[in-house]
Amino acid sequence: MSKATKAIAKLRQDKPNPQYRPMIFVVAPFTEVVKGDPTNLKAVRSYCRFVYQHGGIPVCPQLYLPQFINLHRSKEFQVAFFINIVMLTKCAEVWSFGNSTHDMRYFIRLAKRKNKNIRYFNTEMEVR
Repeated sequence: MSKATKAIAKLRQDKPNPQYRPMIFVVAPFTEVVKGDPTNLKAVRSYCRFVYQHGGIPVCPQLYLPQFINLHRSKEFQVAFFINIVMLTKCAEVWSFGNSTHDMRYFIRLAKRKNKNIRYFNTEMEVR
């Protein structure tokens, strides 16, 4: 059993619903995704798929916020960051993928302040 699967199993303990899936906040290079680089978008989608396949509900606002928020406008970008904070607060854990960028470190610091358990994975989705 992989460490990711064990982590999800631990979060499922003592839950009355056997179909329970914990929400996992996915931390990935936000600004690179905003730039629309197809390689980065594909990588972030694969991280979300990884969370899903191991029994979690991936929460990755950077994949869907750009669908309706223009992140190139300062005011809308600030709203997007607020939405990220709210969603992170609702998640059971935070999983960080790849090398930390400035924006990723922000979300990791926030997760620590919110007492969220943080798991670190490399770009191949192996535990670091």
